[in-house]
Amino acid sequence: MTMTDAKIAGTPYLIHAFEHKAYPIPADRPLSIGRETVCDITVNEVAVSRHHAEVRQEGESFVLHPVGSTTTVMNSLPVVAPQALHEGSTFMVGSMKFVFTRERLPVAMKIATPMLRPTSVDDRRPTLTFPGQPNAPEIQQPSGQIGKLPLIMLATVAVIGGAAYWALAVR
Repeated sequence: MTMTDAKIAGTPYLIHAFEHKAYPIPADRPLSIGRETVCDITVNEVAVSRHHAEVRQEGESFVLHPVGSTTTVMNSLPVVAPQALHEGSTFMVGSMKFVFTRERLPVAMKIATPMLRPTSVDDRRPTLTFPGQPNAPEIQQPSGQIGKLPLIMLATVAVIGGAAYWALAVR
C-alpha cells in the first residue's frame, strides 16, 4: 500500500472551520445539506434550498451534487453539474464554506455526531395561519368580553372622532 492509498483510505470529512466542526461523510448513503431539518447539515438561510446539495461516494471518489434550486459555489464558480471533490476542495452553501478532507483533522476540531432525523417530512410549504381562520384550531379564539373589547374601542374612537369633526364643522 502506497502513501497515496493510505490517504485515500482515511475517513472523509466536510470541515466547516467557522463552527470548528467536521462532518463525517457516510459510506452507505449521501450526506445531505440544506435548509430542511431532515438534512445531515442544516443551513438556516433563505438563500439555501430545502435540499440544496449532496456529497455521494462513487467508487473511491466523493462527488458534490447540486440538487437544489439555488446556487452552490465551488472554487468561485457555480456548480451546475456533479463535481468530484479532491483533498482541500472548497465549496459554499449559502454563507457556509466547507472543505473536503481525508487527512488528519486540525487540532480542536469537533466531529459532528449524526442526529436522529425523521424518515419523512411533509413536502408542503409552510402556511401562515392567523387567529380567526378555520384551519388554525391551535390558536385560541377570544371569547366573551375580551373578544368584544377591540370592537368597543373602535366604536368609541369612531364616535369621538365623529363628534370632534361635527364640532369643528359647525363653527
